[in-house]
Amino acid sequence: MKKLVSLLVCCALLCACVSVFAENPAVTGKVTEIEKYGHARLDVTVEAFAAAGFELGDIVTVKAGTFEGDMPYFNGYYVDNGEYMVRAYPGHETIAVCINYGKFAETAGIGVGDEVTIALKEKAGALTTQQVNSLVYTDDPADYESDEEFANFRPVTVGGIGEGKLYRSASPVNDEHRRSAAADRLIEQAGVKAVMNMADTEEEIAGFAAREGFDSAYYLELAENGHVIALGMPINFASDEFAEDIVKGLTFLSGEDTPYLIHCTEGKDRAGFGSMIVEMLMGASEEEITEDYLASYLNYYHLDKEANAEKLAMIAEKNIRVMIRTVAGLEKGADLADTDLAAAAENYLTVHGMDAAALETLKEKLR
Repeated sequence: MKKLVSLLVCCALLCACVSVFAENPAVTGKVTEIEKYGHARLDVTVEAFAAAGFELGDIVTVKAGTFEGDMPYFNGYYVDNGEYMVRAYPGHETIAVCINYGKFAETAGIGVGDEVTIALKEKAGALTTQQVNSLVYTDDPADYESDEEFANFRPVTVGGIGEGKLYRSASPVNDEHRRSAAADRLIEQAGVKAVMNMADTEEEIAGFAAREGFDSAYYLELAENGHVIALGMPINFASDEFAEDIVKGLTFLSGEDTPYLIHCTEGKDRAGFGSMIVEMLMGASEEEITEDYLASYLNYYHLDKEANAEKLAMIAEKNIRVMIRTVAGLEKGADLADTDLAAAAENYLTVHGMDAAALETLKEKLR
């Protein structure tokens, strides 16, 4: 009888332990890669993370190196600049711990092989943000209505920028998202003469060109003839390094003939910033700049302006308006209505080292 009672007690305790772990899942993984922009990718697959009980929109507690803190679990960068998140990026098999426009691995003091523990803090605590922002695109050209939409390619003509002076696009050289050949054809058709590549280094461009199936001959010719500046920029647009690279890129363009191309990998955010600073400089309004920025989201995700108005408004507030405020030196959430955007852009570029003559030359060539 005593053995039976003991067995029942043990079973009860075991069931309690299983329940606790089921309600409060935790996983420990090892860092397998410090990504180019400082995110720590783990050996925990998205599938295994889900099987452990985690869902997109949960709030989790992360312990890594010297860092311990709470953050949401998202499938995209839906947090503000400088904030933390665990990422399950579409197309990636494993999760990563990130700072949006920052370097988590550096902040936590961790490297490849170090352990990271993630525990559930609050179920569905950020689910609304996940649902409003959740966006996934495909890399199949058949899913897009045109090469321009697929390559996120378009002219920039807002403010005082003249027709056929400036273009932006997804990468015409990095085929990570299968868009490079289409983008290359389009920049050739547009007669692009100089390129500001915000994503890659010269070594990376050479590596892309050496790959089997490389199909961006026009871009490569531009690069080999010295008409491409490869900046290999960080993603933290609030950093001095980023600003100094912007100045390097625009100074380079000022010495080249138009039409110009500004691109990064997807042509959304770094290229969005690069296009924005030129648009501000050339007298574009906040509304014009925002509309051009959001065109990338319409291209990639086929969003309907009216049906997705709330989602687009949130994207604009969390991204392009934050970028504008950064250039203008304004606080988070500050009203932009009375800001002289052209003067703010000119001051930003001058403070970070752009020569006045190069600045005037750039404006003259873009008019």
